[in-house]
Amino acid sequence: MNLDWRPLKVVVLESDDWGMCAWVPDEQAFRILADGPAWRHPAGQIYGRSTLEHAADVARLVGVLKEYQGRDGLPPVWQANTVMGTPDFARLRAPLFECQTLPLLLYPEFPSRWQRPGLWEQVQGALEAGLWWPEFHGVMHLPQGAWLKALRRGATDARRAHEHQCFVCEAVEASAEYDAAEPAELRTRSLSIGAEHFLARFGRSPASLCAPDYRWDQRLESDAEALGVTIIQGEAEQAGRPFPRLRRALRLYRWPDVRGRRFYLPPRIAFEPRGQRDPATRLGAEAAHRSVRRAWSRGQPAVVSSHRVNYAHLDADWTESGRAALRELLGRLAGDGALFLTDAEVRSLLERGWSLRSLGERGALLRHYGPPRERLRFPAPAGAAGVSVRDAPGTAAPRLTMEGREVVAELDPGEYRLEWRST
Repeated sequence: MNLDWRPLKVVVLESDDWGMCAWVPDEQAFRILADGPAWRHPAGQIYGRSTLEHAADVARLVGVLKEYQGRDGLPPVWQANTVMGTPDFARLRAPLFECQTLPLLLYPEFPSRWQRPGLWEQVQGALEAGLWWPEFHGVMHLPQGAWLKALRRGATDARRAHEHQCFVCEAVEASAEYDAAEPAELRTRSLSIGAEHFLARFGRSPASLCAPDYRWDQRLESDAEALGVTIIQGEAEQAGRPFPRLRRALRLYRWPDVRGRRFYLPPRIAFEPRGQRDPATRLGAEAAHRSVRRAWSRGQPAVVSSHRVNYAHLDADWTESGRAALRELLGRLAGDGALFLTDAEVRSLLERGWSLRSLGERGALLRHYGPPRERLRFPAPAGAAGVSVRDAPGTAAPRLTMEGREVVAELDPGEYRLEWRST
């Protein structure tokens, strides 16, 4: 599909680390662990007091999204790259830490010190409202082999962290879940478990993958492709490759980037307030907004990266500053007439001129930017006996019919909120 991206002004809000039990569960753990080597490193200075999100963190973030509308009249959608599990610390015991495979609690189950009442219900509500869109960010965001080795050889920082249901330590920070140093079979198994649980939890398979810490190799991409996960995030930021600045500069002009079945997003634009409200900071709203406009001028979607650390933290003032900075950026983008999409919608529009995004069990968002009255076909969800349109922006009434398990749609260009009728 030969789509002109310049007038669309597309923005994708990618946000990593949701569902991850790190860095610390509570203030007590931070006070005890803060003198460890991982917390003294530069990453520790940024992430050291970050924590698993509470229900209130999601509610407040969603509240910010609701304050703004894109050019289509719809609020921004938050692509939450989600970690699908955490170690079951209670079943992993010192001093031998014996296990065939690492015991695992699957999202939204969490260890005792990481309990977050109401979190899953809050996420479900945001999903139904079309404001929250999970994609895959690993099983535990943890290099299992490196962590177990550190525990078993008695590394002081690893064992002390484990006592407080924390896996952050020097060995973990030196590697990543899909780092090539991890056993290949373990990486493949981890990816498969994560994708399987993603389907069970969210009712669909992941379409997009963001490798933890941007460390991965071609094996991960091949394994992901075999599972049907063919959108790769953060390729321009991939760690361990030579000439990173030159690579990123060259990737700015590589769009669209399709290699076989794999689809690569443009380089990410960092929006990381990190407790600062000032829009003029290096990673603040002004710099992000300028980079978004440059992406539009190149005829590309603008992919904005904003990690969970900005919105889930032990310091309430830090998270309030993050939300204030987000308001500043979203206000600028909404004023520009931005269109907020997910990775999967970007790919579908590029390839077909239309996209379909589920809004929970009862609805979907259909975007059509191709020729008027073009016939579109897409599968209906299980149990749907019919479909209707809540809003019709076109000049002619949309025509939707069911043929077996498929919907056939003829409509004018625009955005349509579909509602499924059950059997």
